[in-house]
Amino acid sequence: MLETIKKNSKLVFLILIVLVSVPAIFNLLQPGFPLTDDGNWMVIRFSSFYESLKAGQFPVRFLMRLNNGYGYPVADFLYPLFMYLATPFQVLGIGFVNSIKAVIILSLVLSSLFSFLWLRKKFDNLSSFVGSFFYTYFPYHLFDVYKRGSVGEVLSLAILPFVFWQIERKSLFWISVGIAFLILAHNSLAALFIPIIILYMVINLILEKEKETFLRYLKGLIFGFGMSLFFTLPAILDLKYTVFSKTSVSDFSQYFSSINLIGFAPFLIIITTLILIFTKKINLKTQKLVSLFLLLSIVSIFLSVSVSSFIWEKIPVSFIQFPFRFLSLTILSVSFLAALVINVLPKKQKIFMAILFLILLFMYAYPQLKVSSYQNYPESFYSTNQDTTTVKNEYMPIWVKNVPTSMYSQKVDNLDGQELINLVSSMPNKTLFNTYLTKEREIEVNTVYFPGWEAYVNNKKVNINYYNDKGTIRLNLNKGQNDVRVEFKETNIRNFSNLISLMFIIGLIIMSLRKRLLKRK
Repeated sequence: MLETIKKNSKLVFLILIVLVSVPAIFNLLQPGFPLTDDGNWMVIRFSSFYESLKAGQFPVRFLMRLNNGYGYPVADFLYPLFMYLATPFQVLGIGFVNSIKAVIILSLVLSSLFSFLWLRKKFDNLSSFVGSFFYTYFPYHLFDVYKRGSVGEVLSLAILPFVFWQIERKSLFWISVGIAFLILAHNSLAALFIPIIILYMVINLILEKEKETFLRYLKGLIFGFGMSLFFTLPAILDLKYTVFSKTSVSDFSQYFSSINLIGFAPFLIIITTLILIFTKKINLKTQKLVSLFLLLSIVSIFLSVSVSSFIWEKIPVSFIQFPFRFLSLTILSVSFLAALVINVLPKKQKIFMAILFLILLFMYAYPQLKVSSYQNYPESFYSTNQDTTTVKNEYMPIWVKNVPTSMYSQKVDNLDGQELINLVSSMPNKTLFNTYLTKEREIEVNTVYFPGWEAYVNNKKVNINYYNDKGTIRLNLNKGQNDVRVEFKETNIRNFSNLISLMFIIGLIIMSLRKRLLKRK
């Protein structure tokens, strides 16, 4: 029996990791949705996203139901991956709330497994287990789940160790997929994580000095960025149409980290690592990686606390928003260092120090697991909610002078006449109506204009006027019969981005299949 366990020790630890993850997800298995800062918004946004996707909009960019029914292009800018991943669960009929909860639960469990599999490439089973435990139960990680409800960030933290694991495996296909998913999972965290990923690749290349590995890493980055281009390029180029750059989303001084989000264990690990370096207990081959993660731990903790406020006055706050977001880097780096410390210690001290670290960590993790209350709203609360799901409506088009505060009385209005408007259909991506006019009239479609909306009258494309206080779609219709179709389409730049992404996806699949065929031969 013992021999069997020893032979399958890695599998045993993987099973143990899943079991140890249960307390982290337990409160998500209860009925209802935990009361969090952003959780409701994530479910509402997903429900509107699903409506648009079901109506044929792909990729989804404009969510018609939001902004009091006038529409809002939030999906064009903010991390869509969690919504695409939640869609199969919704198709299976488990509901919007449970679909989002399923994504969070999977993210937590997979972050445990992926961090172990990554660290196992460097350290032994016990050390990797300790590092994985740190990754999952780092207080800020749980704070993201149960206090903030930031689905995108939690998903991003699951993908990050997967990317590092694939770097160690030198898998071009999965490095590419991991990079693309990381970008789609959360914009801001991707901007923090990808430079660290590149540094990790560079250090590996310095240690290995293999030209083939360099090309594989480079291709992985290129394909990853290429496959995510359908989202990133429009998000960058369309931002000029919004009030984002002129909107202060948050006051950074209110979002510094406290010791409760860090705990005491990371500081002990950092100090222990420094001692190991000075006493030359660390293998020279791993010293560069140790230095990277040690420096990253110190810098990320520093930038997350209030003593760094003088720096925050000069960095792009609108993009990072919250200083405590830097703790996402601390999660990664401290997990590596925790595994390193246990790995270096003599056998007699390993178990003792591992237990000590885990107890110290869990002392600060446990309070973050508590749920203040659960919300048991019916599905209709989310599927009919018309919030913009953003803090300051920061992605509102710049031509909207008066943001809608209530829903319109009817979808299409005859602004200067009495002729009746016959609304044929009003869908998330398309509005169809017809009218017979006795003279030329201005007709308003109560949808906020955003590039991509096009109007056709009697099957002929016509100009849209949107420079009014509400920034809505207005059409000048001629006397007589007017059959009107207003629909959301991809712009030229979005079509170009979609095409490039598709080419990279097809290219990656072809390269992978070709490699497998060559191996078989």
